[in-house]
Amino acid sequence: MKQLRIFAALLAAALSISALTACGGEVLTPIGESSSAGDSSASGQDSSSQPESSAAASEPSSEEDASNTADRAADAADALLGEPVPESAAADESYFDDAIFIGDSLTDGLAAYELLPREQVLADTGINPQTILTRECIGEEGSEQTVVEAAAALDPAKIYIMLGSNGVAFLNFDDIIGWYGELIDALQADHPDAEIYVQSILPVTADKHLEQELLTNERITELNGMIAEMAAEKGCFYLNVSEAVADENGCLPDELSADGMHFGVSTYRVWLDYLLTHTVEGALE
Repeated sequence: MKQLRIFAALLAAALSISALTACGGEVLTPIGESSSAGDSSASGQDSSSQPESSAAASEPSSEEDASNTADRAADAADALLGEPVPESAAADESYFDDAIFIGDSLTDGLAAYELLPREQVLADTGINPQTILTRECIGEEGSEQTVVEAAAALDPAKIYIMLGSNGVAFLNFDDIIGWYGELIDALQADHPDAEIYVQSILPVTADKHLEQELLTNERITELNGMIAEMAAEKGCFYLNVSEAVADENGCLPDELSADGMHFGVSTYRVWLDYLLTHTVEGALE
């Protein structure tokens, strides 16, 4: 949120300076008032006798304009908390250049299919909310780091997290939210100006849903609701990526997955396209 306030303030200040420069550095004469000496004489009034401060007092300063714009931008961004980020015009793929992606094997596929550079994907197969803070799994063999340690060595402007697929069936939901919150706290401490996007857990196929009593889409939906609430409390933005891949029954289509959970490159492209059309910047335009 701090990054959005800074950006809005700089933008407003730049616009104010630009407007003054375009007018030769002078304040424009209000419509209906004359700027010529002849007009002043004709009216029988001496414009020089008018206090300069009166006009200035009626117009907000450039600093006030900048502050007001920053406040409006911050309020607009705050309004996005607690609800899924809405659809907007698609950002260019370069939007991901300063982003990192954190998660389990599903997120790891972004690098495995070479859709994103490996160094931007901090993910590991089997990792879950309970183990993500302690498992040393990122980096070369013999010098592995935890996800938080690896992220601390980078300078991302955006952090995307998808976590919880491993855990829906065997971890207590309140515990998941607690661990998830600790992860976000650690990332915010290291990257206070980064936008953090918390993504929904993706659905499983109907067959997978029927095979495992506790790995159901109803449970995933329940946990996603808790994750969305936690994201808002932490000042993070929630992305309902599930809607991009789910069928009319809320399931991952059977034809997209051989094991009921993982999928191929075409679905990964759908996922990334969803992220590019659901950005905070786009929603604020």
